[in-house]
Amino acid sequence: MTNLSTQPSAEVELDITGVAFGGDGVGRADGRVIFVPFVLPGEHVRARIVKRKQRFCFAEPLAILSASPHRSSPFCPHFTSCGGCQYQHVVYDAQLRLKHIQLIDILTRIGAFPSDLPVAPFLPSPRQTRYRNRIDLHPAPDGSYGFCLRNRPRQIFPLHDCPLFELAQDFSSYPLRRPNQLLVIRTHSGAPYCYFKDDHNHVTSQPFDLATQAPLPSDDAYFDVAGLRLTTHYSSFFQVNRWMLPAFIDTVVRMAAPEPHWHAVDLYCGVGIFTLALAPHVAQITGIELHAESISRAQRNAAAAGCTNAAFAAAAAETWLARALAESRRMELCVVDPPRTGLTNKVVSALKKIKPRVLVYISCSPDTFARDARKFADAGYHLAAIQPLDLFPHTKHFELVARLEFHSP
Repeated sequence: MTNLSTQPSAEVELDITGVAFGGDGVGRADGRVIFVPFVLPGEHVRARIVKRKQRFCFAEPLAILSASPHRSSPFCPHFTSCGGCQYQHVVYDAQLRLKHIQLIDILTRIGAFPSDLPVAPFLPSPRQTRYRNRIDLHPAPDGSYGFCLRNRPRQIFPLHDCPLFELAQDFSSYPLRRPNQLLVIRTHSGAPYCYFKDDHNHVTSQPFDLATQAPLPSDDAYFDVAGLRLTTHYSSFFQVNRWMLPAFIDTVVRMAAPEPHWHAVDLYCGVGIFTLALAPHVAQITGIELHAESISRAQRNAAAAGCTNAAFAAAAAETWLARALAESRRMELCVVDPPRTGLTNKVVSALKKIKPRVLVYISCSPDTFARDARKFADAGYHLAAIQPLDLFPHTKHFELVARLEFHSP
C-alpha cells in the first residue's frame, strides 16, 4: 500500500511476506519494513506502529484480516503477554518450516554461503509441551512469583502454570523466599528441586527439595539419557529438553562419522555427554571444559560408564588449544559446543592452525555459527552438512549440528 503514515500510533494494513529470525512477521509500508509479532506469511493484517527507525518500524497486531491456514489457537493464556514463546499461533510443522527458512537466510546473509546449502529438514521434538526441565521465576512486588511481561522486563505477572515446563504446578505462591532473588525450579531423573540466584545469574543458595523445601544433602543432579546416567552439579547447564537428547546425541555421532583410529577433542564438553557418546567410536577422546565442577562430574560419568579412553581437563578452550598446538597434538576430530556468543577469535585461530580433519560445530545461535563457519570456510573447510533440531518448540530458538571438513589446497 502507498501513502500510509508510519509514525508511532498510526494504523497500517500489511501483507505479511515472511517471518524473520526472532519471530516477527515482515511487511512493508511507505518504503519501510514493518516488523509485526504473532503473524504469518500470506496473512493480511492491521497493525499499530509502536516504534519507528530510519528504515524500519515495529508494530503490534490489531486484527488478522486474512488468516493463514497454518494458524493455530494458542494453548497458553499468557501467550503474547509473556516473552517466552513466539510461535504458539503456528501449527508445529509450519514452525519447523519457518525455522528452516530462517536458518538458510542467516547462513546466506551473514555467512555469505550459497543458498543451496546442505541443510536437512528439522528434527522435531517428541514433546511440544511439558518438555522444559527448568524455569526461572522472578519475584513480583506483590509477593508472587512469575515471568516478565513481553517488552517490559521489570513488570512481572504471576505464573500459575507454564505449559512448556515439565511440572503442571502453580508456583506463584511457592513458600520459599529470598529478597530480590530469582527462584530456579528444575526437574531431572530424580525428585524436582529448586535454588536461588540473583539478577546477574550468580547462584546464591544450596538446592532444596521442591516438595518439602528441605535442603538437599548433595550438590548432584542426574539425568538418565541413552543408556547413560549423567551426573551434573545442581546449578550447571544441561539441555532443557531431555526428550530430544537421544536424537541430539545420535546426530552428533552421525555428523562426526568417526573412525576407530582417530584422536578426538570435545571442547566445552560440560559433564561429558558427547564425549562419552563418541568414545566407543575413536581411539582416544579428550573433553575440555572451563568449569572444574563439571569436569569432576564428567570424570565420574566416564568411570560409571566404564569408559577408559576418555580424558578430561578443566581449562579454557583457548589455553588448552594453545598448549595442544605447541605440543603438535594429534587431532582428527574436534567437536565444539560453545556458548551463544560462539567461538572466540583465539579458538578459531588455533583450530585453523591445528587443522582437524573434521569439525563438528554444535550451536544454539545460528548467527554466530554463520560468522564462525565463514571463518573456517575461508581457511579451507567445506560446510558438508547441517542438521537442525527443534529443542525449543513454540519459541524462536533452535539447535544445529554442522559438519565441516578440511580440504588441503
